Amino acid sequence: MDTLVEQLKAHNAPPILQGFGIAQPEQVKEALALGAAGAISGSATVKIIERNLDNHEQCLVELAEFVQAMKAATK
Repeated sequence: MDTLVEQLKAHNAPPILQGFGIAQPEQVKEALALGAAGAISGSATVKIIERNLDNHEQCLVELAEFVQAMKAATK
């Protein structure tokens, strides 16, 4: 991915976001290390919601924990 990122940056592309297969904080760190401006965790977020359809409070707890861990990986 690093070659692609370099090519896109050389052509003044908008900020690059990686959005496939991002479900762990380590994957966020790797995406940023390769030059991405951010990472999108769509499927991982949907899985948390699906797992907690009948328990909204638990859903919010798990989403908050997930987001905190992913955000911490950006620092």
